[in-house]
Amino acid sequence: MKVGIIGTVWGRIHCGTFRQAGCEIAALVGQDAAKAAAVAEAEGVPVGTNDLAALDDCDVIVIASPTATHVEYLDRFKDKLVFCEKPLCGRVPDPAWLERLSDAQIYVNYTFSFLDSARVLAQRIRAGHLGKVHRILLQVGVNLPADKAPDEWFMEVAVHPLSFLLYLFGPFRTETLAVGQGRANVGVLLSNAEQMLDVSLYDHPLEGILIDMTVIGESATARLSGGFRVGQDWWFDPLLINGMPFTDGEYHYSEDVWYRAIRRAVRTFCEVARGERTHAEAEAIGLFGLAKAAQMETMLAPLLRDE
Repeated sequence: MKVGIIGTVWGRIHCGTFRQAGCEIAALVGQDAAKAAAVAEAEGVPVGTNDLAALDDCDVIVIASPTATHVEYLDRFKDKLVFCEKPLCGRVPDPAWLERLSDAQIYVNYTFSFLDSARVLAQRIRAGHLGKVHRILLQVGVNLPADKAPDEWFMEVAVHPLSFLLYLFGPFRTETLAVGQGRANVGVLLSNAEQMLDVSLYDHPLEGILIDMTVIGESATARLSGGFRVGQDWWFDPLLINGMPFTDGEYHYSEDVWYRAIRRAVRTFCEVARGERTHAEAEAIGLFGLAKAAQMETMLAPLLRDE
């Protein structure tokens, strides 16, 4: 398959992920033609340009550009296979827009479910080893060198583990929302028919991201913690069941654990594109189609600002 990539920053990552999935990277497009050409040359991509027409002959379009541009590009390439970086559009999707794209083959990259640690936790929950899950606590600390509003940090960082919970338990609805002072200070209480979910996003004192998820069931409690420090790799501590280590943790050995999870998501997408796996099979292991990705922004509607 011929792949065209939009985005010269995170898009550069996907030159590797899609090549490792057996694809040809045919073109790379960015807003700045000179930068796109330079990145394309460095990555061995034959075409680097700011002209979207360079992607018209590609089988797959990767959208790895700023969130505000996603809707425009999804409309432009709705007749292609599309792999879009999260979030879908960063605001509550227009139902009419979703209906227009309902037949499109669009997938959104929520990576968390493809981590080894998340897979083990999902297996334990689905096998009933925690009993009925009734409460989930999610704390996400962030301290990164960018100027973003609290809702933007939430959609940039907290949605990663939140997507895993949506994948496991289905969509939640927002019950209460509190946005405090500081760059990242958000508290959200969500619920569905069976679970209550407390999410806290806070300013972390150290540069990087810290994720701490506790899943409380009738029979057992599981805790998964990890993150990364700026200039270092991602890690996840051993999964704890009732306070006891159940796994050895997830650390950088041959490759960064987050990059490995992204590769798995891309490979799953490519299997769907090649007809090797159905849409339902792909979503069952964590890939987000258009409708599921839209659920994320819909359930967080009170947090998202109108644009």
